[in-house]
Order: sequence, then C-alpha cells, then structure tokens
Amino acid sequence: MRDKKELIGTSRSSVANQLNAIKESITKPAPTYNMDGLIEENKLAWFCKNLMNLGNSHFTPYPPYSDPAGGLFEIQKGADEPVTIALLSDWASDTAESQQVAAQVGTNDYSIHLGDTYYVGNDKEIASNFNTSLGGAWPYGSLGSFAMLGNHEMYSNGASYFQQLLPVMGNYYADHKQVQEASFFCLENSYWRIIGLDTGYDSLTGWLGLKANANLDLPDVQKAWLQNTVKLNEDKRGIIILSHHQCYSAFEDEFPNPGKFISSLMQPGRDIIWLWGHEHWFSVYGANKLDNGSNVYARCIGNSGMPVELKDTNGNPKVPKSSNVGDAVNRNLVLYDNRQKEVIDATIPLGFNGYTLLNLEGPKLVISYYDDNNMQPQSRKVLEEEWSIDINTGNLSGNSITDLTLTSDFPFNLFSGDLSKAIKPL
Repeated sequence: MRDKKELIGTSRSSVANQLNAIKESITKPAPTYNMDGLIEENKLAWFCKNLMNLGNSHFTPYPPYSDPAGGLFEIQKGADEPVTIALLSDWASDTAESQQVAAQVGTNDYSIHLGDTYYVGNDKEIASNFNTSLGGAWPYGSLGSFAMLGNHEMYSNGASYFQQLLPVMGNYYADHKQVQEASFFCLENSYWRIIGLDTGYDSLTGWLGLKANANLDLPDVQKAWLQNTVKLNEDKRGIIILSHHQCYSAFEDEFPNPGKFISSLMQPGRDIIWLWGHEHWFSVYGANKLDNGSNVYARCIGNSGMPVELKDTNGNPKVPKSSNVGDAVNRNLVLYDNRQKEVIDATIPLGFNGYTLLNLEGPKLVISYYDDNNMQPQSRKVLEEEWSIDINTGNLSGNSITDLTLTSDFPFNLFSGDLSKAIKPL
C-alpha cells in the first residue's frame, strides 16, 4: 500500500509519472501476479519493463469489440427493479483512502472505474488495485464491473489496461461472462443507457506522447461504434454519459471534442447527464449547451483514492476561474466541495475522497454522492439528486436536488446558493 504523501503534488506529466513508476520498481518488490495468471519477474526485469515504457504512448492496434454489435451490456435485472451502480474515479492509487472508500462502497449490482491507475497503470499497479488475490480492494459488482481508460493508464501505453484489466471486466452471468473487450461500453435497460466513453487513448500528444492533448478526441473505432451500434437517435431512453476527462470546467482545461461528436449523433435539444473524473474536485454544474442545443448537466464526481489537494502548486487555494455564475469561464458552476478533511505536514490541506451511487428503478434515477467521512467506517451522503425519463418523448426531468451538508460542521462552499440551477425543472 502507498502512503498518500507519495502522491501529494503528483504531476500530470507523462515523464514524471513514468519516472515515479521506475523509482518504485527499484525500491519496492516486483510483482508476483497479474490479472491473467502467475508471472515471475526479478527487479531488473521489472525496472527494464518500466524503462521501456518511457514515452511509449499508444497500445496498438486500438482494440475494438470482436462482434461489430458488441459493447452493449444488458442490466441483469428487470427494468422496474432497483439497480445500484457504484462510480469511482481516480481510485486505483493503492492508498489507505482508496481501500477505505472501496470498503464503504461495499457490493452493489455494478461498479465502474472512471479511469486513472497510478502512476502509470502498469502490470504491478493494475494487480495491486484490482486483483483480489493480492489484496486488491476494487469493489466488484455482484452482476458486473467495468473499467474506463484515463490518461494515467496511457503513461505505460495502455497495454496492461487492455490486456490484464479488461478481460476481468464485463457482465457476470451465472454460467459465463460477457467480457468488456474495448475501452468503451453501454450498460442499459429499457429506461436508461449508461455510456462509458474512452477519452484516455488520445489524451497524450507531442514527441513520444509526453504532453497532455488539449484537442483529444474519441478514436475512430469508438465513433463508429457510437454511430452504428449505440444509435443514440433510435430510442428515447435516458442518457448518462461517463468519461474520464471533462467537457467543461470552472477549474481546469476543457476537452470539448467528445461532446461535439456526441451532439452530432443526437436529436437537437435532447438533454443528458454527464459524469466525469480527472480533476479530483467534486463539483456540480447547471446546464451547458452542446452544439445541437442539448443541455448537459455535468458533475465531476471527485476522486476516490488520490489526495484531494486544496491548494495549487504555488500554495494558493484552488478556486474557480470566475465568480460570475453562468458565464463562459465559470460554466454555470453551482457548488464545489472545498471542505478541509485534514492537514498533513502542518502545511498541506486535504479535502474528502468519495464515490457516487446511481440508483435506477424504472424511469426514476437517484444519484447520491458520498464522502469518506474522515476515514470513518461508514461513508456519508453529502448530496442527492433525483431525475426521471419519459421514454415516450425522451424528456429528461429533474425532480429534486438536496445538499445534505448544510447542517454539518463542514458545509459546502455553495457557489451560487441556488441548487435549482443544477437540475432541469419539471
């Protein structure tokens, strides 16, 4: 297990993370097991493997589904039965916090990792987090689990993610497993479609892929799958998009191209919910527009394992780009969680880790956001919102949203004080 201090100030630089992985290959034991079976590697071999990954940015060829109609996973419950789906982002850090969050999540019907295995998503890091035989704490769903691709897995070219992690992900039936063969998927029933996008594969650019790609886009294979298999326009079910990277942000860079492509496939004005990670900063936005006029109700679900640093690299408090609600810079930010959980080394304030639960029951969707409750045995619900979908018209309605921290000792900084802006009215 890592000490969280090792991850304080972790850079998003490809080289910095690769060098950290190489350092661990020298100072920490070599892996003895991966997701495919036993392997034996001495430290020299492990060091060389990490060294070879330096600057190696893309696993090729990009893996598709073996069946052109693949990637659609039917929820294994009746459409009107309650279904729980746990979402964890930036979880795979092998810290005490990540293990605590996993324990608090417990077993749900499904669980989904929204990407980022630290430092570089190599064999050892995948195994340490997801291999239960080695003490990996990932909370596998009773009916299935899915894993998405972030930028950190691509720092070792994505090979371990594609070759080791995906084969154990998918829909778990009593007599077989429907494997998640590719880095994108659609988990669905008669009312809802949860679409996991791969924004990680194209997230690096420059010489040997050493820089973040501000112009990242969905790979062509994934675009063809969305257009020809998912066919967003052919029904009126509720759409929940999941991605690692953000389309909009009041804090960091924006990655608009995936949203532009999604909007090209949808009927004008069709509204969606979009949940992502990457920023490590739980934040809730009001409506933003796609190119086709659709409203996007976006949330960064925070992070489930990395330290939540409340100051930037210069020691200044992290704050939104603008305090003017609704402008293009602020992106209609409604609230963000800047509560302080602890201070380490007397100088580094940290916020709360957490996770998100989707509860589906017929046309109703409840999204609940939890924090790790200062490492207590039980998590704590901090925000809850309820939506509904009319599958005859495709109309997505926001029924309620409730901030549950207002009477606690550590209330949210309510950016606008008006939660109604974060949800579509009836």
